[in-house]
This record gives sequence, C-alpha cells and structure tokens, in this order.
Amino acid sequence: MTLPATGTFQIRMTPHATDGAASPQIGRMHFDKDWSGDLQGHSHGEMLSVGDPASGTASYVALEVFAGTLYSQHGSFAFRQSGDLHAGQTSLTYEVVPHSGSGGLSGLSGTLTLERVDGVHHYMLTWAQDG
Repeated sequence: MTLPATGTFQIRMTPHATDGAASPQIGRMHFDKDWSGDLQGHSHGEMLSVGDPASGTASYVALEVFAGTLYSQHGSFAFRQSGDLHAGQTSLTYEVVPHSGSGGLSGLSGTLTLERVDGVHHYMLTWAQDG
C-alpha cells in the first residue's frame, strides 16, 4: 500500500567553479533544501546539467540525501532525479534510491512529483515502507 506525503521545500543553489571541469558544457550545482509538511528536514545534493534552458533544450541529473522525519519517523534516505526540457515540454523523474533509507526510514521506497506555483515548490511523495 502506498501513502501520500505533501508539503513544500525551499531550495538554495550554488554553482561550482568551472575551472578544471570535465567539460565546459556541463554545469555543476550544489543545492540545499529545507522541507516542510509531511517531510520535515533538510537535504543536500549535487546536480549536473547540460544544454541551454533559455533555448528550450536542457537535461539534468541529481542525487540528494534527505535527513529528518516523515510522519514522525526519523531517519535519512536518498533521492535520484533526472529532468529534460525539449521544445518547451518538461519531464521529471524523482525517486527514492532503493535501500538508501536508515533509522525509522529504512525500507522506504517511492516517487515524488513536483509543482512550482508562484515560485513555491510543492511536492507529493507517494511512498511505501517494507516491514
């Protein structure tokens, strides 16, 4: 059985220096998120991107680790993200990394959907937990 978890998060992104980058076409960002709602906590992540969003074509991948609570269960887990922008259309995959949960979040699985409204990131995590 899957359950929903909803709320919002705030994100801060910091670009990495391009000096010594593997390719000048690949962008690299560090990000921090503060989660509120059914997920309460903080996450850190790294994003790699390529393309030009202003032209309508870009792609990114990211990994992030969340630490905090989900419905009062304390622990941590990782997310894996990938997104594409092509001809103005976006697609996003946002999943809990299998077997990444610890503490009260051990055995967590799920997918996250995201909507940005008036500059605010709203999430819905559809999740399940083994055991």
